Amino acid sequence: MKSILLLHGWNDDNYTSRSTSKDAWNNRKKFVKELSKHFIIYKLNFPGFCGQPEYDKPFDLDEYARFVHLYLLNNNLKVDYILGYSFGGAVAVRYNNIYDNNQKLILVSPAISRKYSSKNIKVIDSPNIIYPIRKFFRDMYLIHIVKNPYMIYGTPFLRESYQIIVRQDIVDKVKDINKKNVTIIIGEKDQMINTDKILTELKDYNIHVIKDGKHDIANTHTSELVSIICK
Repeated sequence: MKSILLLHGWNDDNYTSRSTSKDAWNNRKKFVKELSKHFIIYKLNFPGFCGQPEYDKPFDLDEYARFVHLYLLNNNLKVDYILGYSFGGAVAVRYNNIYDNNQKLILVSPAISRKYSSKNIKVIDSPNIIYPIRKFFRDMYLIHIVKNPYMIYGTPFLRESYQIIVRQDIVDKVKDINKKNVTIIIGEKDQMINTDKILTELKDYNIHVIKDGKHDIANTHTSELVSIICK
């Protein structure tokens, strides 16, 4: 049986301050159970999720990729596939880019290009405002106006890491990976990722679109998703 490493998404229910679960895939148990019928499964929790220790400085995608690398190295693991869900998909891409491995990637609802209001982002990121003030107004805006759960419930480490990774568009980085090693699965109505850009710029890749699916296709279209993965 082939082995697969699962890289989870940025679900606020899994933050240390909110969750008693020790498994960041707890919110997609049915999907994992179905997948386990076809693969030997390995899972990890990223820093700050489900009790995993945090770091002094926030992470970007490359740091998360290094975290995956060290997990496999320290546990002497070699897996056949890496499945990245949402944010985990972006980490999987950077892991492949940096460490030049031979694992096949399965990117589910991958956050390699996100949807956001460019106008709001430009105001919050304006270089004309010194960083401490910019950060204060950014946090106030995202917490009290937008009511972004990632910012409301996140620890300082998670908040700052999120603010870094949400701005990293890495569609071009996928193009550095052999097409034969990448499978992309997205929901037709996913409002969290830039599906138009993914479908347009990666049109030569193996992309599956689940009809009527949104971002959480692991829970809403479990059987269809597992069937595509196992093809």
